[in-house]
Amino acid sequence: MSGRRKLILFDQTQNERGRLDTTYSQLAKILQDNDFDVEPYTEYMILAKNLERADAIVFGCPNSSKLRPAEIDILKRYVKKGGGLMLLSLSGGDRGLMNNLSQVSKGFGISFENTAVRDERNNAGLPTMPIITNVVVHPVTEDVQDILVPSGCTLNVTTKATTIASTSDTADPPNKPVIAIAEAGKGRVLCVGSYEVFRKGGGMKHKGNQAFAVNAIKWLSGEIRTAKPSEVVKDQEKKEEKKQLKASVEASAEMEKTMRRLVNAVFDLQKDIGKLDKKLANVDKNIEMLRDQFQDFAEKTQSQLGVMIPSRQFQTDEENQAAEIEADAKALEKEIKSVQQLRDHIEERHSSGAMPKDTYTEQVEKLDTRLKTLNKNLEKKKKELEKLIQ
Repeated sequence: MSGRRKLILFDQTQNERGRLDTTYSQLAKILQDNDFDVEPYTEYMILAKNLERADAIVFGCPNSSKLRPAEIDILKRYVKKGGGLMLLSLSGGDRGLMNNLSQVSKGFGISFENTAVRDERNNAGLPTMPIITNVVVHPVTEDVQDILVPSGCTLNVTTKATTIASTSDTADPPNKPVIAIAEAGKGRVLCVGSYEVFRKGGGMKHKGNQAFAVNAIKWLSGEIRTAKPSEVVKDQEKKEEKKQLKASVEASAEMEKTMRRLVNAVFDLQKDIGKLDKKLANVDKNIEMLRDQFQDFAEKTQSQLGVMIPSRQFQTDEENQAAEIEADAKALEKEIKSVQQLRDHIEERHSSGAMPKDTYTEQVEKLDTRLKTLNKNLEKKKKELEKLIQ
């Protein structure tokens, strides 16, 4: 096959939705610009002798049409002898489209499922137009960050095959293959859950799809080699490690911000309490003034009119003071408990290695200072209360 342009056939015998002269005209132009010859395959039925000159053949979503058993066998032998086979479906899979592509692909470890992929978050304007970002490192995904897979179905992939792209966590169904490949004998197979990935004005508007189209045909036709499995796994592991590390750093940073806000809130609260204490002191003065005025009024009324008015409408100064001290002591005890719990939590995070030493030291110093002040104030209140009770 060397010394000539690679030939890619696009089957037209199975009532395909993806047709070379219309749906895939943009794809054809891109492949021609990359030194491929493209032709429609129109001779019914599929014969081995007609495939001998082709480097790969594409089935662009057969609609209400099924390959015969003999044709399926021919395609399987074609792959094993070194040919490339691309099978493209749509939402609903074999059952929805009433075709039997899975009868061809399942021998290579791939089958099309009766599903319809939706993604409310990662899409190109509609949930049925998901943008796939879970892309595996492979020659067919070189320079491809993401792929637009409109109206697609998911794939069932066994150990015979390799998943190349899958849906996101937010998709329905989530984390399911939509693109997969397999190698058998000397040949290669590529399956995609949507023929619209290469549709003119559809998927081909997306930059990633254009790069994927060229890579896929180059790989199927044998123009580029397959990466070693170990290399693919290693690249994926590095990608996953970076992703997990980034998530861990972001979570740790957010936790540190939260801790700082909590510690600062403790001190802000103390400032507010101080302001409130001043206001309460003013209220106490007013109450005391009213109590004295009432007492004076009661005594004058009794002296002038001989009418007895109960004078103990208010608590005495000592009683008021004791109640205030007890309330203050309880508030201090509650605040001490809260600050201590926060300190214990910071201690646990530092011990587990989740908090840097400098952050730990800064927060603990603040809280220890606060605890010392609170305990000192509590002891003072207790002594004041003891003096009043004696």
